[in-house]
Amino acid sequence: MSVEHDYRSEKMDSLEGLGIARGRWDSFMDNELADVVASLALSDLRPAETSMAELDTHVRDEIAGWAKERSELVGFWVAWHLAGGFRQLEQGGWHRATIFRKVARFRTVFGQHPDEATLPWLRLDYRKAWVAEVSRRITKLPADD
Repeated sequence: MSVEHDYRSEKMDSLEGLGIARGRWDSFMDNELADVVASLALSDLRPAETSMAELDTHVRDEIAGWAKERSELVGFWVAWHLAGGFRQLEQGGWHRATIFRKVARFRTVFGQHPDEATLPWLRLDYRKAWVAEVSRRITKLPADD
């Protein structure tokens, strides 16, 4: 039986890990935010000088809240599709009420059932995920005597 690696005692490079996500975010803010603001024709913000720090605190908080809510729902969408839907999630240990609640919230936010929804900015490679997981699980099984 293999033992899972315990990462808790290993020091992280920083709170940002390697800083990949932060770098992408900063690049968007530095290179594209001004164009987004300009396309909205907001007269009280000068597009060429707009940075995340110059945005109202309320706007920054809303963006962080948006990311939190969407990430939870996108995680549910991924779980739904990787598991194979409602019954598989339930068999995997999810409580029925939790699944129903997540489906309802997903529909409210994205306007579609997670089974039908596509996220154009995110693509799952189901086959690769399933092959990797099945292979990992099979190789962890104790050898037959």
